[in-house]
Amino acid sequence: MTSMLPPTRDLPPGRQTRIRAELESKIGRKKSRLTVPILAAAAAVITVAASVVLLRPDPNEHTPAVHVTTSPPTTQTTPSTRPAPVVAGLAPERIAAIEQGCLQSAGLQGEPKLYQHVGSGPGAFALIYTESAMLACSLDIAVYPFNSAFSSGFDPEWLPGHIGVDSNGASAGGDTPLNRPVYKGVPGYRTAAGRVDSKVARVTLTVDGQTVDATIANNTFVVRIVYPSTWSPPQGSGNGEIKAYDAAGNLIGGTFQQGKCFVNPKGEIIHAWNPNVDPKTCEPALPWR
Repeated sequence: MTSMLPPTRDLPPGRQTRIRAELESKIGRKKSRLTVPILAAAAAVITVAASVVLLRPDPNEHTPAVHVTTSPPTTQTTPSTRPAPVVAGLAPERIAAIEQGCLQSAGLQGEPKLYQHVGSGPGAFALIYTESAMLACSLDIAVYPFNSAFSSGFDPEWLPGHIGVDSNGASAGGDTPLNRPVYKGVPGYRTAAGRVDSKVARVTLTVDGQTVDATIANNTFVVRIVYPSTWSPPQGSGNGEIKAYDAAGNLIGGTFQQGKCFVNPKGEIIHAWNPNVDPKTCEPALPWR
């Protein structure tokens, strides 16, 4: 299996809306993982699963991503004791604009909260959570001031261990073949993001022969590797390996745990790669705090 996505092409007007409607009609009936990110560059993808469909934004119609999880949405069972996120270096008005702009771009409802802002200018990245979704939002790329993919249908208040990897993927640069001129000069990226609890002191992404440390803030992590605008993810490179360490340097979580399943205190599955797993065989989830 290769992680290289096929070249993307523009869809006829209105086709994205019909695709979205078809996907939404399946939510709740088919327990599968499906991610349809709409990002600016050619091969962008949020990956918490293997099935990926990539669409190019239409200049007249911006259609958000749809993600259907393998586990049923859960209800928060305990109030969060996590402090409100603080993002330094941004005015309150800019934070509010990013939160609302990215939420609108994704076509979601809820109360968005900005947890991290990485980079500056075209291609900056915003990590946002609502009560039931994660938004991975690219900022100020080409004609899109806010361009958000998302993962939804889960309760962010519970973690599958000490770390929850909610986004892990790559986007090709804007000067790759078949890309549109409007994206000329846009760098390629690898981006991984998610939630951690207070025991996590370090998160790393190892990919393409290098290991990069994530930025940890507000009980979240973001790691982003910037590539030239002519870069595309190498064939068979995958999305790399994510590891979480405590303050003593002990390995306490990461993508090597993805085969496990976790349940909240009510016995509801909050994370499982096998949709038919018996909840009684799962490990207790940890609160996001």
